[in-house]
Amino acid sequence: MGSRSAVFAGLSTLDLAYAVDRYPAEDSKTQAADLFLGAGGPAANAAVAYAFLSGAHPALVTALGKHPLAELIRGDLRQHGVTAVDLTPDGDQQPPVSSIIVATGAATRTIVSLDGSRIHPGLDDSTAETVADASLLLVDGHYPDHAVRLATAARAAGVPVVLDAGRWRPVHAGLLPVVDIAICSSAFTPPGVAANSVHEVFDHLHAMGPALVAVTGGGGPIRYSMPGGRGEVQVPAEPAIDTLGAGDILHGAFCHFHERGADFPAALREAAVVAGASCRYLGTREWMRHFDTRPAR
Repeated sequence: MGSRSAVFAGLSTLDLAYAVDRYPAEDSKTQAADLFLGAGGPAANAAVAYAFLSGAHPALVTALGKHPLAELIRGDLRQHGVTAVDLTPDGDQQPPVSSIIVATGAATRTIVSLDGSRIHPGLDDSTAETVADASLLLVDGHYPDHAVRLATAARAAGVPVVLDAGRWRPVHAGLLPVVDIAICSSAFTPPGVAANSVHEVFDHLHAMGPALVAVTGGGGPIRYSMPGGRGEVQVPAEPAIDTLGAGDILHGAFCHFHERGADFPAALREAAVVAGASCRYLGTREWMRHFDTRPAR
């Protein structure tokens, strides 16, 4: 790959996650067993996972600004090999903060966040230059105008575009025609498509643009559709305590394995192994201290 690396575009948050045995009762005080504090958000977590697995230094196009909390996010990204390209360098807005309760006994998490919906970066044509020499672009759909502009520029430059799609949002109508690979959650239901009908989702997305489509299912199989047919990838069973960011990590890992030449099902399978490993630890970083990136012999 040389000096080329992937570019990730979308949301950065400050994640504050508390680990407790079980979800607290209403109007109570609870002593946490552990705490995770670090950068979060779909694109940010994906970029960190990609950087760790590849050893490359990807760019993350996001909105940070000059607020003191943004420095915590920027510093965490830098520590993990990710270069932030700030859409709001002079902004004084508070970055989104996600407050998370992780119930380790049930391996569930509850998130309260404002996400990035209150931040509206102005358009800057120079931002599109970040993808001109990229090896791949992943967009999570946040900051919609920028997402569409970057994906369009990447398509024009022959750079593969990957979409991380959680729930259907209006931006997807403009994004999908310039997306090559769409990896969606099971909650992703385009307008006019029956809920829980994965084959209708496949047909709809192929008709809009992406040649490769996958639908994740938490701990269940990842179903995929490609020109050669449809199938599913089994997700390894892992003893989970925290699923925070697992889908984001899967996207970042997929980008890494896709770049290394794995075919679509194989890249999904390898990415699922990484995402599963991340669920064994609190937060979205600890798994990297225990994961062996050396290829299996």
